[in-house]
Amino acid sequence: MELLEQFGPPYPKLGAAVAKFRKIPRMELSADQKREYAEAIETAIRALQRSELQRELPSFRPRCASGTWHTTGKAIERAIREQHRNALLAYPEQVRKARTPGKWAELYDAAMKEKRKRLKPGCAST
Repeated sequence: MELLEQFGPPYPKLGAAVAKFRKIPRMELSADQKREYAEAIETAIRALQRSELQRELPSFRPRCASGTWHTTGKAIERAIREQHRNALLAYPEQVRKARTPGKWAELYDAAMKEKRKRLKPGCAST
């Protein structure tokens, strides 16, 4: 144990990406490798911090309209507005996903019929 303490504290296991770079002596790392090594360490540490934080935070959503832990009126209103905005922005994509190929063909045919009606007789149709 004294030998380990002599070389500093034991570090947590940070994954394969960090271990790969730790095998290479620091003096032999190129500038790009040093940057990748730093990013790998940052990603691993953030993941560890996130998992530690999740142990402390409640794992269930609050039972309120905003679905958040906010307690002030402005924060609750902002959260509800954001939920409504996200729902409105997501709705067109939900409608598109629900359409079948047959429905798309019907919509296309109807649009082409309407386009032909608008074209003047004698004009080239496209």
